[in-house]
Amino acid sequence: LRGRQVGEADFSRFDYVLAMDKANLDILKRIAPPGSGKKARLFLEFARHHVEREVPDPYYGGSDGFERVLDMAEDAAEGLLQEIRQRQLQK
Repeated sequence: LRGRQVGEADFSRFDYVLAMDKANLDILKRIAPPGSGKKARLFLEFARHHVEREVPDPYYGGSDGFERVLDMAEDAAEGLLQEIRQRQLQK
């Protein structure tokens, strides 16, 4: 796998362009083409059991930091999949 920077074309290619924190969300919204900024969202908006909206850096969370971030990511992933399924059923 390779990491890369998000580009303007990603907003046409993908239905969701997700950020882990507000600083990165602001960057995504700045590079989004006109009319596609709504695709840029915080990943944890989809979490059902966590109230946090930004994924914290696990290195600063003590011995449980990575486990906590994993729990948050799993929760958000389940919520995202639920939304995708609902959107598909509405088509």
